[in-house]
Amino acid sequence: MANVSGTFSVRLPDSLRDDVDALAELTKRSRSYIVKEAVALYMKDRTAYLRDLNEAVADADSGFGHSGEQVFDWMKTWGTEDEASPPAPDLEP
Repeated sequence: MANVSGTFSVRLPDSLRDDVDALAELTKRSRSYIVKEAVALYMKDRTAYLRDLNEAVADADSGFGHSGEQVFDWMKTWGTEDEASPPAPDLEP
């Protein structure tokens, strides 16, 4: 099946429209291409963020997790010769 595109309008502040136009000119692409790519990237990033957030909330609701002390102790090892692996959860329901 062919990839069919629909059209809709978006109102942008003049300064943002000018930025889109400047990028379109710089990249020798159309305004439509720039906006389509921006929306696609936003949707991909936002969907992944919300999926990860929902997973984190479900993990927190499970009762298993890490104490602040454990996390900070682990973070103190970052960038050292003795950098620790992520710890196992120390909080249980």
